[in-house]
Amino acid sequence: MDSLFLDQMPAKVTSQTMLVEVFNEKLAFKALQNRCVRVSDLTKLVKKNELGKVFDTEEEKEAISKWLLDNGLIRQSKKADTKTETDDSFSYPSNPRIKPLEKLTLSLGLDGKTGSNRGNDAMKSLEATDDLSAVKTWLSARAGNANTQGVYRKEAERFLLWCTVEKEIAMSSVGVTEASDYLRWLEELGRLAESDWAKRWHCPQHDWIGAKNTPRENENWRPFNGPLSHTSRKMSVTVVRQLFNFLKKTGYILYNPFDQISTKVPYLEGEGAPKAFADRSFTEEQWQFIYDYFESMDDDERHARLAVILMLGKGLGLRASEMLQARASWIARRRIDNDSITVIEVVGKGDKVRRLPLKDEQLALINHYLAFRSLPGLGIVDEDTPLLASLGRGRKTELRPGQAKRTALSRSGLYRTLEEFLAAVAAHVESEHPLDAAKFRASSTHWLRHTFATTALKEMPVNVVQNAMGHASVGTTSRYLTPEESEVARAMRKLKAM
Repeated sequence: MDSLFLDQMPAKVTSQTMLVEVFNEKLAFKALQNRCVRVSDLTKLVKKNELGKVFDTEEEKEAISKWLLDNGLIRQSKKADTKTETDDSFSYPSNPRIKPLEKLTLSLGLDGKTGSNRGNDAMKSLEATDDLSAVKTWLSARAGNANTQGVYRKEAERFLLWCTVEKEIAMSSVGVTEASDYLRWLEELGRLAESDWAKRWHCPQHDWIGAKNTPRENENWRPFNGPLSHTSRKMSVTVVRQLFNFLKKTGYILYNPFDQISTKVPYLEGEGAPKAFADRSFTEEQWQFIYDYFESMDDDERHARLAVILMLGKGLGLRASEMLQARASWIARRRIDNDSITVIEVVGKGDKVRRLPLKDEQLALINHYLAFRSLPGLGIVDEDTPLLASLGRGRKTELRPGQAKRTALSRSGLYRTLEEFLAAVAAHVESEHPLDAAKFRASSTHWLRHTFATTALKEMPVNVVQNAMGHASVGTTSRYLTPEESEVARAMRKLKAM
């Protein structure tokens, strides 16, 4: 068999490498005739078992497959989800008093009907007569969308449980001492040995901390899944402070105890300063690692869904909540500057709508995913069809013939999908790029949006990127610009190491 490859090839081969840079002239021409231009086109033939379109013999096919495998451009196929695991971990019994808000009942004395900070019932504008009702009224009044509702409920739930279980007082009896103690408690939760924790606090840490993404109806549900970061602790205190401001303004309580403590949430040892927005994004090289690994995966419904997730996040800059809310009806033809173009009309924060143009390639990714779900393409499919759906393991609904399955992907499902994918990317590159692997493991869903911002700002004015991302203030968009750091980095590279 004559050599299939050129004697001199690129130092690094990626999915975007042109085949004329790799194959001999005869083979490159034959590949071009079959519309194979880049290495990524070749990997698609492997997935479809169609290498015979370009290569004549089994020996050639095996050689090409091995070359793609050795360069990390495809992976050895393996049966997914076939292994079974036995969970031998010990699970502590739950504290019967620690329950989700919707299941919670408070006993006399802890319900807040006689709280020491309660206002005059004759003067209050809030109809609630107890703390639990007051919290639910606040959630109904102030949590405008599902995303905000989830965050507010989580923090109010945690604080109400802490008051009644840890401190054994009603929430409306909390004073300055308890307000200050709550921040200390958040700082130490999950960070102390149980013996040290028991000297300071009443309930053991395992009463509060459980496995991540445990369903709320499960008896093993806990309000926390580990120690809180600085950002999370700041969010906790901010939301509780807002709750108490609401209760004070409506006359339910006399004063806000959080007004008397500092709004600053200190950093703990080892936490350091917060990362800049731009640092919570992927570089071009890191994104190439992600893209190459994605291209090496088998093309199935899970893979097609992941393609849409990456496109919506990194390609269009959508928030996680916007991805989950996106429906087929968001995609339409609109007249802009005398041109008729296809756009996605994103319903963002505050129900503000922004229009983002869609490329043919992006539409093709969505239609490809819809086909895996046995649904017709955009323009024909039911308008209420979620762009991202579960894989059929969740709650099912009785449907009329031809009606779209409407079980949208959950927030935890989106998080797990990206977490597992990026962990797999990290494992793939770890031997040669350990620092990049660590960054992949530390990333989250929002990093896709950050990457969109840092990439877009290289091509567009900041005010255009602001509109594309749905930022209310250009100041928020400007936080992705780090000119001083980039200038220092470029200058330092010119200096000698020693």
